[in-house]
Amino acid sequence: MKSSGKVLTRSIEINKENISYKLRYSQKAKYMRLQITSYGGLEIILPRGYEIKDGETFITKKINWIKRNLSSKKNNENNFLLFGEKIKVQQSFELFLKRHRTVYRNDELHIVSPQGNNDNIIKIYEAWLKYFSKFYFLKRTQELAKNFDFKIGKITIRSQKTRWGSASARGNLSFNYRLLKFRREVIDYVIIHELCHLKEMNHSKKFWLLVEEYCPDYKALRKELKGKK
Repeated sequence: MKSSGKVLTRSIEINKENISYKLRYSQKAKYMRLQITSYGGLEIILPRGYEIKDGETFITKKINWIKRNLSSKKNNENNFLLFGEKIKVQQSFELFLKRHRTVYRNDELHIVSPQGNNDNIIKIYEAWLKYFSKFYFLKRTQELAKNFDFKIGKITIRSQKTRWGSASARGNLSFNYRLLKFRREVIDYVIIHELCHLKEMNHSKKFWLLVEEYCPDYKALRKELKGKK
């Protein structure tokens, strides 16, 4: 019996190209799992009863996905951000899963996908970030509104390409989910900015004085947003 948790570094030649990978045996795993991490590259996890050749057959079948996502990770490492910090992202596959499952813990996003699914890992990360942002903006906006005595309406999350947030005369607010890639202080500035629009629906001197009252460092925080969409 293979020892559980032991990691072997191996390689396999596919279409005259050498593919390096890590192989790990697990007593708890029910199915073979293939994953690409942002820190360790390609890894395959084998449950009890499987041999190395089974794992390499699985790798061969998924070679197009592997090459695409290894390249994508290498070229887009800076895209995996949360609150201004890089996070680790890894993806694995399960045989009978019907949709992607995501779990975030200890600064690492775990993506478990249906076997055979070829969605780009960055696309899945972006979808998770948008989902997560709904809860974050609802809670944080309500906190700041209460602290500074603003009355707010509905909060929505959007994927704007030209703006980070907006406010309506009815008190409704919307925010760009990509804001979660910035530091919390920057996010707070945008929320405060939109809250102040509920009292001043313009960018007059009076408006900016109101922003400064609630966010004294707004000028420096505003610069972090410039040119980053």
